[in-house]
Amino acid sequence: MDILIKSFNRPYYLDRCLYSIEKNIINFNGKIIILDDGTPEFFLDKIESKYPNVIIKKSNYYNDKILYTQKGIQPSSYLIPIDFWIENAKEASPFFLLIEDDTWFIDAIDFNETEKEIISNNVVLTKLHWIGNPIVITNKESIFKKFIVLLKPKLYTIIPALYYFIFYKFDRFKIRKTLKFLKINTLEKHLAYYTIYAVAGMIFSRDYYAKLWENHQNKVDEGLQLYNAVKYFYKNKSKINFARYQHEILRTGFMSSATNQHKETYEGNVDMFVFNKIMNEAWLSNQFDVLSSLPNDIDEKEIISILENDAQKRIDSKKWISWKNDFKRQYQSFGCIID
Repeated sequence: MDILIKSFNRPYYLDRCLYSIEKNIINFNGKIIILDDGTPEFFLDKIESKYPNVIIKKSNYYNDKILYTQKGIQPSSYLIPIDFWIENAKEASPFFLLIEDDTWFIDAIDFNETEKEIISNNVVLTKLHWIGNPIVITNKESIFKKFIVLLKPKLYTIIPALYYFIFYKFDRFKIRKTLKFLKINTLEKHLAYYTIYAVAGMIFSRDYYAKLWENHQNKVDEGLQLYNAVKYFYKNKSKINFARYQHEILRTGFMSSATNQHKETYEGNVDMFVFNKIMNEAWLSNQFDVLSSLPNDIDEKEIISILENDAQKRIDSKKWISWKNDFKRQYQSFGCIID
C-alpha cells in the first residue's frame, strides 16, 4: 500500500511526517511519494538526503511557484494541482494512504494487516485521523474488527438530489435560510457527511478517490466532493463500507498554514509565506530540532525563539501567537479537540 504526501513549502513539517512513517509503520512494502507543488529545490535536497527511499514528484505548476516561495512571497496566481493529485492516485496501489506534509503518526500501524481487513470488508475509505471530533465519524452502528472499525454512516439523507437541495448549491427563494430555521440544515448534520469524505489523513480506494473529484473544474470545492461522495454511496451502498482505524493514529499541525487563506480574518494577520520562509531557513540550517517535540506539535517556544532571533524581524511573535490561537479556535468551534 503506497503513501502519497501532498507537500507545499513546509519541509520542516514534512521532515516530521517522514520520520514518523519510518518509526510507526510496520510491514510496509509500498512507495512513499511526495507530491510537491512549490517547495524550493534546496529544501527538497535535504529531505532526499535524510529519506533516500522517498520519491519526489513535482506538479506542472512547480517551476512557477518556486519563483515566489523561495522569496517568501505568495504566488501571483495560485493554481491548485488537482489533476496532478488524481493522476498519481490512479497510478498508486489499489488502496493508498493520502496525507499532507503537516501530519504525522503518533502510534504504530501494521499496513499489511490493515490493508487485508480493508479489502475483505470492501472498505473504500478508512479514516486514520478525525481531530477528536465524533461528529465526522457519525454512525448508526460500529462493527469492530481487529484493526479497523466499520461504520454505518448516520446521515440525514443519501438521496443525491435531496442532499443537493438541502446542503449543497440550491438556495432559491431563501430556502436554505428556512431549512436552517427548521433545523433541517444544521452544522452537525452537515459535518456528519465527513464520515464518508475527507481531504486527507485517510486510506482511499483508487476508484473512490477518483469519483470524489468528478467535475472539479480545477477548483477545491468540498461541497462538490461531498455531493460526489453521496452519489457514490447511494449507487453502491449494498457493496461498500466506510471505516476508521481502531483509534486515531495521525495528528496534524496547527502552528502554520500553507497559504494565506485566513490572513485577513485572523487577529494576527500574519503572512504565512514569510513565516514559512523563516521556518524553512531555520530548519535547513539546523537551528531547531523539529523532531524533539514528537508526538506533539512543534514546540511553541521554539517558534517564538526563531521569530524573535530573526535578524530582519519579519514576523512579530505576538502577532503569530494571536494568529495561531485563532487558527485553532476555528477547528475547536465545530468540535475538534486540539492539544
